[in-house]
Amino acid sequence: MPGFVSRIVRRLEELTLIIRDPAGGVWPRDPKVMLEAWREVYDFSKHEIVHGHIAARSSDEVLRRLHEGLAGSGVRHAATGLAGAWLWTGFAGFRLVAVYVAEMPGEAWRREVSFHEVERGENIWLVKPNDAGVFAGGAEREGIPCAHPVQVYLDLKDHPDRSAEAAEALRQERLTFPSHA
Repeated sequence: MPGFVSRIVRRLEELTLIIRDPAGGVWPRDPKVMLEAWREVYDFSKHEIVHGHIAARSSDEVLRRLHEGLAGSGVRHAATGLAGAWLWTGFAGFRLVAVYVAEMPGEAWRREVSFHEVERGENIWLVKPNDAGVFAGGAEREGIPCAHPVQVYLDLKDHPDRSAEAAEALRQERLTFPSHA
Protein backbone atom coordinates (compact mmCIF):
# COMPACT_ATOMS: atom_id res chain seq x y z
CA MET A 1 0.00 0.00 0.00
CA PRO A 2 2.78 2.58 0.72
CA GLY A 3 4.05 2.20 -2.87
CA PHE A 4 0.53 2.83 -4.17
CA VAL A 5 0.19 5.99 -2.09
CA SER A 6 3.66 7.19 -3.19
CA ARG A 7 2.69 6.78 -6.86
CA ILE A 8 -0.52 8.73 -6.31
CA VAL A 9 1.32 11.52 -4.48
CA ARG A 10 4.00 11.66 -7.20
CA ARG A 11 1.32 11.88 -9.91
CA LEU A 12 -0.52 14.64 -8.04
CA GLU A 13 2.77 16.54 -7.73
CA GLU A 14 3.36 16.18 -11.48
CA LEU A 15 -0.10 17.63 -12.08
CA THR A 16 0.76 20.46 -9.63
CA LEU A 17 -2.32 19.64 -7.59
CA ILE A 18 -0.36 19.25 -4.35
CA ILE A 19 2.62 20.83 -2.64
CA ARG A 20 5.02 19.61 0.03
CA ASP A 21 5.80 21.73 3.05
CA PRO A 22 9.34 21.87 4.52
CA ALA A 23 8.46 19.16 7.07
CA GLY A 24 7.40 16.77 4.28
CA GLY A 25 3.66 17.25 4.72
CA VAL A 26 1.52 17.10 1.60
CA TRP A 27 -1.24 19.62 0.97
CA PRO A 28 -3.56 20.42 -1.90
CA ARG A 29 -2.31 23.47 -3.78
CA ASP A 30 -5.90 24.60 -4.20
CA PRO A 31 -8.38 22.38 -2.31
CA LYS A 32 -11.31 23.72 -4.31
CA VAL A 33 -9.68 22.76 -7.62
CA MET A 34 -8.76 19.33 -6.27
CA LEU A 35 -12.30 18.76 -4.99
CA GLU A 36 -13.82 19.70 -8.35
CA ALA A 37 -11.33 17.47 -10.21
CA TRP A 38 -12.31 14.58 -7.95
CA ARG A 39 -16.01 15.30 -8.44
CA GLU A 40 -15.58 15.39 -12.20
CA VAL A 41 -14.33 11.78 -12.32
CA TYR A 42 -16.43 10.41 -9.45
CA ASP A 43 -19.11 7.91 -10.48
CA PHE A 44 -21.77 7.08 -7.88
CA SER A 45 -23.20 4.32 -10.09
CA LYS A 46 -20.13 2.13 -9.41
CA HIS A 47 -21.65 1.30 -6.01
CA GLU A 48 -24.24 -1.46 -5.64
CA ILE A 49 -27.59 0.36 -5.40
CA VAL A 50 -30.90 -1.23 -4.40
CA HIS A 51 -33.92 0.95 -5.18
CA GLY A 52 -36.74 0.58 -2.71
CA HIS A 53 -39.77 2.08 -1.06
CA ILE A 54 -41.12 2.42 2.46
CA ALA A 55 -44.54 3.96 2.94
CA ALA A 56 -44.24 6.98 5.24
CA ARG A 57 -45.71 10.45 5.72
CA SER A 58 -42.40 12.23 5.07
CA SER A 59 -38.85 11.67 3.90
CA ASP A 60 -37.64 12.51 7.39
CA GLU A 61 -39.75 9.61 8.70
CA VAL A 62 -38.27 7.32 6.03
CA LEU A 63 -34.75 8.38 7.06
CA ARG A 64 -35.42 7.81 10.76
CA ARG A 65 -37.10 4.44 10.20
CA LEU A 66 -34.20 3.32 8.02
CA HIS A 67 -31.71 4.41 10.67
CA GLU A 68 -33.58 2.69 13.51
CA GLY A 69 -33.97 -0.52 11.51
CA LEU A 70 -30.35 -0.60 10.36
CA ALA A 71 -28.99 0.30 13.80
CA GLY A 72 -31.21 -2.32 15.39
CA SER A 73 -29.83 -4.93 12.99
CA GLY A 74 -26.26 -3.86 13.65
CA VAL A 75 -25.68 -2.69 10.07
CA ARG A 76 -23.15 0.14 9.75
CA HIS A 77 -24.74 2.90 7.72
CA ALA A 78 -24.47 6.58 6.81
CA ALA A 79 -26.84 8.98 5.08
CA THR A 80 -25.64 10.63 1.88
CA GLY A 81 -27.09 12.50 -1.09
CA LEU A 82 -29.97 14.88 -0.47
CA ALA A 83 -30.71 13.41 2.96
CA GLY A 84 -27.04 13.84 3.90
CA ALA A 85 -27.01 17.42 2.62
CA TRP A 86 -30.15 18.13 4.63
CA LEU A 87 -28.52 16.71 7.77
CA TRP A 88 -25.38 18.84 7.26
CA THR A 89 -26.98 22.11 6.11
CA GLY A 90 -30.74 21.97 6.54
CA PHE A 91 -30.94 22.68 2.80
CA ALA A 92 -34.43 22.06 1.43
CA GLY A 93 -36.62 19.06 1.80
CA PHE A 94 -35.77 15.81 0.09
CA ARG A 95 -37.76 13.01 -1.47
CA LEU A 96 -35.07 10.38 -1.89
CA VAL A 97 -33.18 8.90 1.07
CA ALA A 98 -29.79 7.46 0.07
CA VAL A 99 -27.98 5.48 2.75
CA TYR A 100 -24.64 3.70 2.56
CA VAL A 101 -24.75 0.27 4.18
CA ALA A 102 -21.71 -1.86 5.02
CA GLU A 103 -23.79 -4.89 4.06
CA MET A 104 -27.16 -5.26 2.43
CA PRO A 105 -29.77 -6.02 5.10
CA GLY A 106 -31.51 -9.37 4.93
CA GLU A 107 -35.08 -10.40 4.33
CA ALA A 108 -36.06 -10.20 8.02
CA TRP A 109 -35.01 -6.55 8.11
CA ARG A 110 -36.91 -5.83 4.90
CA ARG A 111 -40.10 -7.27 6.41
CA GLU A 112 -39.54 -5.43 9.71
CA VAL A 113 -39.31 -2.00 8.08
CA SER A 114 -41.74 -2.82 5.22
CA PHE A 115 -39.03 -2.25 2.59
CA HIS A 116 -40.05 -3.19 -0.94
CA GLU A 117 -37.61 -3.28 -3.81
CA VAL A 118 -39.01 -1.31 -6.77
CA GLU A 119 -37.96 -0.31 -10.27
CA ARG A 120 -39.79 3.04 -10.23
CA GLY A 121 -41.17 5.37 -7.60
CA GLU A 122 -38.43 4.66 -5.08
CA ASN A 123 -37.90 6.81 -2.01
CA ILE A 124 -34.83 4.86 -0.83
CA TRP A 125 -31.48 3.94 -2.27
CA LEU A 126 -29.62 1.36 -0.18
CA VAL A 127 -26.03 1.71 -1.32
CA LYS A 128 -23.35 -0.88 -0.68
CA PRO A 129 -20.15 1.06 -1.44
CA ASN A 130 -17.37 -0.25 -3.63
CA ASP A 131 -14.96 1.23 -1.06
CA ALA A 132 -15.43 1.38 2.73
CA GLY A 133 -13.76 4.82 2.62
CA VAL A 134 -17.23 6.35 2.20
CA PHE A 135 -17.63 5.91 5.97
CA ALA A 136 -14.39 7.77 6.80
CA GLY A 137 -14.81 11.03 8.67
CA GLY A 138 -18.57 10.82 8.92
CA ALA A 139 -20.41 12.15 11.94
CA GLU A 140 -23.71 11.77 13.69
CA ARG A 141 -26.16 14.50 12.71
CA GLU A 142 -29.50 14.73 14.52
CA GLY A 143 -28.84 11.24 15.88
CA ILE A 144 -28.24 9.71 12.43
CA PRO A 145 -24.86 8.64 11.03
CA CYS A 146 -24.00 10.82 8.05
CA ALA A 147 -21.19 10.56 5.50
CA HIS A 148 -18.52 13.28 5.57
CA PRO A 149 -19.55 16.48 3.73
CA VAL A 150 -16.95 15.81 1.01
CA GLN A 151 -18.49 12.37 0.35
CA VAL A 152 -22.02 13.80 0.34
CA TYR A 153 -20.88 16.54 -2.06
CA LEU A 154 -19.39 13.97 -4.45
CA ASP A 155 -22.50 11.80 -4.29
CA LEU A 156 -24.87 14.66 -5.06
CA LYS A 157 -23.41 14.87 -8.56
CA ASP A 158 -25.43 11.82 -9.59
CA HIS A 159 -28.62 12.40 -7.59
CA PRO A 160 -31.97 13.75 -8.81
CA ASP A 161 -34.17 16.66 -7.75
CA ARG A 162 -32.40 19.71 -6.27
CA SER A 163 -29.04 17.98 -5.90
CA ALA A 164 -27.02 20.67 -7.72
CA GLU A 165 -28.40 23.36 -5.39
CA ALA A 166 -27.83 21.14 -2.34
CA ALA A 167 -24.22 20.51 -3.44
CA GLU A 168 -23.61 24.24 -3.75
CA ALA A 169 -25.08 24.92 -0.30
CA LEU A 170 -22.96 22.15 1.19
CA ARG A 171 -19.82 23.45 -0.52
CA GLN A 172 -20.41 26.99 0.75
CA GLU A 173 -21.37 26.03 4.32
CA ARG A 174 -19.23 22.98 5.07
CA LEU A 175 -16.38 22.75 2.56
CA THR A 176 -14.17 25.69 3.38
CA PHE A 177 -10.45 25.04 3.32
CA PRO A 178 -7.45 26.61 5.06
CA SER A 179 -4.57 27.78 2.90
CA HIS A 180 -1.26 25.89 3.15
CA ALA A 181 0.52 27.63 0.28
